[in-house]
Amino acid sequence: MNFDQIKELIEKIDASSLEIFELDNDLVSIKMSKNDSTTISAHTETPERISNPTQAGNFVSSERNAVDSEVDEQVQVAETLENIHEIGAPIVGTSYLASSPEKPPFVKAGDRVEKGQPLVIIEAMKVMNEIKSDVSGTVHKVLVEDGQPIEFGQPLIQITDVE
Repeated sequence: MNFDQIKELIEKIDASSLEIFELDNDLVSIKMSKNDSTTISAHTETPERISNPTQAGNFVSSERNAVDSEVDEQVQVAETLENIHEIGAPIVGTSYLASSPEKPPFVKAGDRVEKGQPLVIIEAMKVMNEIKSDVSGTVHKVLVEDGQPIEFGQPLIQITDVE
């Protein structure tokens, strides 16, 4: 497969209702997912570029080793994420990271938070709703920006070292 064919395939998968697509044969290995947590990868080799069967075997072996190392990295990231607690949006609205524009944000990465501590405000229908932490721990990452539209269930804050 050449680059244009891969690009066309990506466009067709994107336009379809498929969530995950995998193609794996001796010459091509492609994995695509519409889910953000899956890495998209494509490894190809055309028959014209393989001059003898030994090279083909070596290529497939090295490509599989590269894919295996990518999978190992993803497993390590997943294990790290297992220790992260996400606070999700209970309503649809607009996020605010501070109680007013001139005030500092409620929390930032590295801050220690206690259960019940305000993290974010979500404005919905002109009502300001404080979103409080349901656990004690350390803020790993603030996933939203000030003034950003928020959807129901969208992750807002990641907390590690949960107690």
